[in-house]
Amino acid sequence: MLLQALYDFYGRACRDGLIEDPAFNKKHIRWIIPLTAEGELEGVGLIENAEPKKDGRVFSVPRSGRPKNAGGVAEFLWDGLEGVFGLSPNPDVIEPNEKKRERQQANLNAKYKDFWQQVESAFAEKTHPLLNALLKFREKSGSTPSFLRWGLDLESKNKEKSWWIKTSIGEEVKLKADNFTFQVDGILLLDDETTLRPYWRRRFSYEQSQKEADVEKGLCLVTGAMDAPILPTHLPKINGVPGATSTGALLVSFDKDAFTSYGFDKSYNAPVSSSAVEAYCNALNFLISDKRHRLKIGGTVLCFWARESEDVNDLFARFFDQPRPEEIRSFLTTPFRGQSDHLSPDKEQFYSVTLSGNSGRIVVRHWMQTTVLQAIGNLKQWFEDLDIVTYANRNDSGASTPLALKNLARTTLRTSKDGKSKDEDLMAEPVSALYRAALEGSALSLTVARQILGRFKADLSKNGLSALNNLSRFALLRLILNRNEKEKYRMIDSIISDTNDAAYNCGRLLAIFDDLQMAAHDYKLEGAGVVERYYGSASASPNSAFGILWRLHQHHLKKLARTGNNGRAKAEAIRRKIEDIAKLFRQPAPNQPPQFPRGFDLQSQGRFALGFYQQKASDRAARQAYLDAKKQSGNQTSSDIANLKGEQSND
Repeated sequence: MLLQALYDFYGRACRDGLIEDPAFNKKHIRWIIPLTAEGELEGVGLIENAEPKKDGRVFSVPRSGRPKNAGGVAEFLWDGLEGVFGLSPNPDVIEPNEKKRERQQANLNAKYKDFWQQVESAFAEKTHPLLNALLKFREKSGSTPSFLRWGLDLESKNKEKSWWIKTSIGEEVKLKADNFTFQVDGILLLDDETTLRPYWRRRFSYEQSQKEADVEKGLCLVTGAMDAPILPTHLPKINGVPGATSTGALLVSFDKDAFTSYGFDKSYNAPVSSSAVEAYCNALNFLISDKRHRLKIGGTVLCFWARESEDVNDLFARFFDQPRPEEIRSFLTTPFRGQSDHLSPDKEQFYSVTLSGNSGRIVVRHWMQTTVLQAIGNLKQWFEDLDIVTYANRNDSGASTPLALKNLARTTLRTSKDGKSKDEDLMAEPVSALYRAALEGSALSLTVARQILGRFKADLSKNGLSALNNLSRFALLRLILNRNEKEKYRMIDSIISDTNDAAYNCGRLLAIFDDLQMAAHDYKLEGAGVVERYYGSASASPNSAFGILWRLHQHHLKKLARTGNNGRAKAEAIRRKIEDIAKLFRQPAPNQPPQFPRGFDLQSQGRFALGFYQQKASDRAARQAYLDAKKQSGNQTSSDIANLKGEQSND
């Protein structure tokens, strides 16, 4: 079904102008060689195109239809150092194996020869008169043109040799794995639509027919065509998949004996016609390269598209990558009205595929086919399940989009000293599970909740209450717990709520104990507080931890009450909050501390964390509202400001 969907998409994309002619593709070209009609270099060096990326501007370039796995095949009018100049990227590296060295040199010579033979053939067919300038340039420039130099950096003590390019402004720039093309009398030959590009379409069609001439014929499993040419290898390769080789990888391959059956080898195990292979490979390369159709996170890439319409792509791309709070609110309350001329969202098909790389192969992590309406409904439910109160209206550790898939996935990672996580550490499985939960409405494994809780505890002990600033962590934890809800527990609301859930209430109680301790020390507590000392034990073995915390809180109440009338009022208000929660637990005898549970399982520990987080968020929001009201009325005191600053410094 995946290949069929990609094949269908390719047909629509070509029809709608999304994908250009298969004879061409997009490539970064950094260097333009400016020539006169006589083959002389214009100026002192090459024109550098370093936008929008440092490896060059993107051009629509001819694509060779010949297989390159055997080497010796160059591109037409553009290529790298080997094809255009016949030079090795590192001449000083000598292969010790003589046979391998000879093979490498032969391949280099063949690629250089092939590049210029293509130019000669095009000129012989009177395709474009300016091609003669390229041939004259080759004759005059010799083995190494004047603008190329192999050697050391003249302005550095670095003793590593490299190729250096002299630019049109006289500077020397270090050559990377860059591509070159030609400009003659100010005309960029790649852009010539009058003769050169039509010529290449004919040439590409001929190369395709040559590939198909000697191959076996059979039934195509994608199109259903009989007696179709079946290629032994599915090319072109797919580029841009994380974990795959830089030269591309194959979605369908049979390169091991274990992958063969009934005497068939290579791709004859799953016969697909050459036209279908060309279509699905080009379609997937387009989807991976287009930001409106894909999202890359860590070691995976998610591609998504609708069968007949482009309306829905921007929506999914935006809400996966940069979901702004105001846009989410509008999305949740506004029905989706996008539709094509003849299909409505409840009939229009929606597809998504999650891919990762394994060297030369592509791994399909997940494949989904549904309707646009169902996919959008699942996405709305996703954001509703992620909704949670924000701690002091702060964003996720500086992130402006805490509900982006990337930020949610980071909640399971360890953080470095600067408080940031490394995206390359994101494994394919948890990221793929996030995609599925968002698009299909599935439940995430409790293993993810275990990772989140582990990182939260570690951050609490290391960074204190600043660990609460990670909104992504608690939003995802709420979604996981609610989607794995057991019948005996009620759904956790997005804001603090009254419930008989013991774990949730224990978390709230610890948050109040922490607030009491801070107030008793005038928000200037030095060293570890009750949260840093007891969070781990209180969330796992509450009975033993809260026995100690109950005695401590009575001491803190007395200390706070001795700070004057204002202190007595604060102490009384906090005591009532503690009483309200304590009444929800069994009390062995009057005036005795409540009987707390002996232990909490993983889900209970998650509800404990959410109760703690929501209570802290509620208390801080209430204090901020109180201080804002006093400030507006002009009654804010220096003590109020000092307490607020002291509380923030403890975060």
